[in-house]
Amino acid sequence: MVAASLALILLTLLTACVSLPSSGPVTAGDPEPVEQSLELDTFVRPPQTDATQQQIVQGFIEAAASSRNRYQAARDYLTPAFAAEWQPEAGATIDVLSDRTYELTSETTMVVDATPAASLTSNGQYDLPESSAEVQLPYRLEQVDGQWRIAEAPPGLLVDEITFEEVFSQHALYFYDTDYRYLVPDLRWFAGRDSAQTSIVRALLAGPAEWLAPGVVSAFPEGMQLDPNSVPVSGGTASVGFSGASFDDLVTVQRMQEQLDASLIGSVRNVDEVALALDGAVQEVPPLSPEPEANPRVDARPVVFDGTDFGHLSASGESIEPIAGVSAQVAGLAPNGASVGPGAEAVAVRSGGGVAIVRTDEEAAPLDPRPGLVVPDIDPHGVVWSVPADAPGELVAFLPDGTELQIPVPWSGDSVAAIEVSRDGTRIIALLGEGSRTAFLAASIERDGDGFPTQLGPEVLRLASVAGTPLDVAWLDARRVASITALTGGETRVIIQVVGGLSEVVQGPADGISVVGGNGEGDLRVLTSTGDLDARSGVGWQVRASGIRFAATQQPD
Repeated sequence: MVAASLALILLTLLTACVSLPSSGPVTAGDPEPVEQSLELDTFVRPPQTDATQQQIVQGFIEAAASSRNRYQAARDYLTPAFAAEWQPEAGATIDVLSDRTYELTSETTMVVDATPAASLTSNGQYDLPESSAEVQLPYRLEQVDGQWRIAEAPPGLLVDEITFEEVFSQHALYFYDTDYRYLVPDLRWFAGRDSAQTSIVRALLAGPAEWLAPGVVSAFPEGMQLDPNSVPVSGGTASVGFSGASFDDLVTVQRMQEQLDASLIGSVRNVDEVALALDGAVQEVPPLSPEPEANPRVDARPVVFDGTDFGHLSASGESIEPIAGVSAQVAGLAPNGASVGPGAEAVAVRSGGGVAIVRTDEEAAPLDPRPGLVVPDIDPHGVVWSVPADAPGELVAFLPDGTELQIPVPWSGDSVAAIEVSRDGTRIIALLGEGSRTAFLAASIERDGDGFPTQLGPEVLRLASVAGTPLDVAWLDARRVASITALTGGETRVIIQVVGGLSEVVQGPADGISVVGGNGEGDLRVLTSTGDLDARSGVGWQVRASGIRFAATQQPD
């Protein structure tokens, strides 16, 4: 009876049709609707008569800043045969323009020396290089009707940092954690703002970035195709059509709609609504209940310890409110670091005896006695993560029942200063020491059916790093993280990083030792060795509380 009812609901859903807009660039018979934009295109010059080899190569690189008409302006610099073969969507090398040089190594070969600042994969993922070593990009030229044209070039684009930010736009694609409780952002970069909605939907169908894939799932079934092959926008509505796959239940369609809404609305200019069509039939999709969270929030009050009391810091910064059932037990351990779990019902505590777990109205239970541990982190599933500072590869996860799991790691380094799991439980950030530099990176967490970790993904996403000694990391929200690094003379640098995007490096407070996040960049706090808890104020920092021994991380309720 239940199955019959579900089938009836699904049949109604999949056959409910409304007419597509009849005005604008899309008509009922268009196999490939035209996407229009009011934005002005990047101005590029065509090849000049009798241009030199360097002028042709340089002109080609500059012309590739325009993606209009499948990069036609850049293809004008190519031989007819290579113009048909060139694939600009293969990715991009993002370089430092002031370091770029051109060398004619033979009459028909031009080599461009570039210093990579980042790269873009074919799926729009922004990656930082492991090394800033110079790369050589060869271009082979031929004469066509007495004019130099490029016959061979490296795949993809070469674009400098400034032009990249002008031409490419960032968009968060959304996938799910394995419990479908959270929407997880996967940041991508696409050229051509007028067609961003089509790029986003195609990328959703292709799936999450390689580094993130082990920790997330998608509602879109395999074999699904965009039909028609673009996403037109009219009157604020993006019309997205799919074909080529069957659907098992209503929930799958609802989850697809949620992914589309989260990825397009607010991310693409003039998109306020998404109309989903399956095999040509536009759907009326009821919302999921409960709706997945896209940016889980923590208690806005920092959790701190002042040597006597453990709990939430008041807005004035002058008092600490105990957490019922756990504060006394935590304080009794003489802690020097802690992480507060969901609902503040459990706290992972580091003290001189190692790492222990404190649960509401229970005595502390020891977990990890190893020496030299970093501050532990407790994730949304109540799993405690612990690793020795001098052994970055010896990461252990302790399940709520005390089971100890050795977790292989995809990173290397001389030391690890801090780890922290995202509030949706899908990602972990780590701050590593590599010689005289700090390595800041993210990895995905693969979990079993009970939500417990089994391993980390084999790939990492490298985040911005600076020279110096690594100190601490923190999640600021679902998309942004922060780290702090110590320099000589008590100076510090704080990196505020969009995961999969750009970073901001700012001078931190003198003698800063740790960072703690809240609900966004405005809640970032830095603790100094003198016990001051500082917040950003303009270009500097302002003391919000004093006498603090440490500030704890938090998970949402």
